[in-house]
Amino acid sequence: MNIAPEKVIAHFQPILSADSKTVYSYEILGRYIDEDGAAHSLGPFFNDLNTTNEEALEVDRLVRRYALKKYAEENRSEYLFVNIRLAWLTQYTDRPDLMLTLKWAEEFGIALEKLVIEITEEEFNASDAYIRAVLHYKGVGCRIALDDYGKSASDIERLAEIKPDIIKINMEYIHSSEESYHYREYLRSIADFAESVGIEVLYEGIETQKQLDICMALKGRFYQGFLIARPQPSMNNAVVDSAVFSESIENLYTVLQDKITKTEALRKSLDTQIERFLAESPFDSAKKDYDKYLAKLGKELTNVRLVYLCDSRGNQLTSNIILHPKKKSNGEQLAMYKNKNWVWRGYFYDALKSAATGEKSCVSSAYHDFSTKDKIRTYSYSINYDIFLFIDIEENYLN
Repeated sequence: MNIAPEKVIAHFQPILSADSKTVYSYEILGRYIDEDGAAHSLGPFFNDLNTTNEEALEVDRLVRRYALKKYAEENRSEYLFVNIRLAWLTQYTDRPDLMLTLKWAEEFGIALEKLVIEITEEEFNASDAYIRAVLHYKGVGCRIALDDYGKSASDIERLAEIKPDIIKINMEYIHSSEESYHYREYLRSIADFAESVGIEVLYEGIETQKQLDICMALKGRFYQGFLIARPQPSMNNAVVDSAVFSESIENLYTVLQDKITKTEALRKSLDTQIERFLAESPFDSAKKDYDKYLAKLGKELTNVRLVYLCDSRGNQLTSNIILHPKKKSNGEQLAMYKNKNWVWRGYFYDALKSAATGEKSCVSSAYHDFSTKDKIRTYSYSINYDIFLFIDIEENYLN
C-alpha cells in the first residue's frame, strides 16, 4: 500500500471513566484519506505481513506527530494514549531521551504526564533493552498501559518491574464473555488482581449493551468501544453516547441493590429456620452423632443443596448431607468430606469475620463448585463459639 505522507492523519477514540462518567482520555488511531476525501483505518496496513518494520515506523511517526500537534492545537487536557511498538525503540535503548514522542511533546508544549504509552502484552515480555526504554517513559512522567492483557502469558517479573498503570483487557475475551461464564470469571480474576496491586483496568472493544453491563459488573474504571464512542477526527465536541454509559451504571446499581435485598432475605429466612430447629432440637456437642442431627435438620430446610458442620479451625466434623431437591439422592451422606479442612476457602473466612463482628450468620459471594461447576453461595451460621453450620445454596435460587 503506497500512502502519501500528506494523506496520513489521526483519529481519536474517547475513553470514558466510570467515576466521572466523562472522557478520561483519547486513543490515537491512524487513518489515511483516499481520493474521495474519506478516512480509512491504517490497521490493515500495519497488520499486513508485507509491510516492513521501516515502512510501518515511518507512517506511525506521521500519525503520532499529527496527533500530538492536534492535541496541542485543540488545547486538550485529557490523557492521550499513544501506541508504541517496542521494536521501534531499538535505536533509542541507549539514549531513550532522544525518543521522538517525547521530543514532539516538548515541541508542542504537552505535559508528559498527560501521555499514556501503550504497548502490547506480547512486547511486554520482550528483551531488557526494550524494557529500559519503557522505564524511561515512566521515569519522565508518562503513564504505561499494557494492551491485550490476558492474551499471552505475562512475565510476573516484568509486571513487577514496570508496574504498568493500566491494563487493557483483550476485546476477544469481552466479546466471548457474553456467552461463557468461564470468560466472565477470567475477566473478574484479572480485575481483582489488578485492583489488589493498584493497576487500573480498561475494557476495550465494547460493542453491545450486554458487554458494557458485564464489564461494569466485573469492576474497572475505564471503558472504550463503538457502543460508547467511535474514533473521530477532532477531540473538540467529541460525540459520546453518555446515555448508554449512564444507563449501564444505573443497571449495575439496580442489580447490586436487588442482589443485596435477595441475599439478606435469604439469610433471614435461613436464620429463622435454623433458630427454630435449634430451639426444638438443641445442639449437643457431646453426642458426636452429627450426621444424624444434620439429616434431621435437612428435612426442615427448603431450597438448599447440602449441609455440613465445621469447627472454628475449618475442620469438617460431618459428612456432606445432600439435600438437592432435584436429585434422587436427597438425604445421601458423603462421608469422604469428613475431616477435610476448609480454612483456605473464601466462605470460611466470611464466616469467621461475621462471627468476630458479632453476627451469627452470613452469605458468601457466588462461586462455582469444583465438582459440579454449579454457581452457588454458602450460608454460614455460628451455632456456638466453636461450631459453624454451612449450607450450600444454588445461585439461581436468588434470581
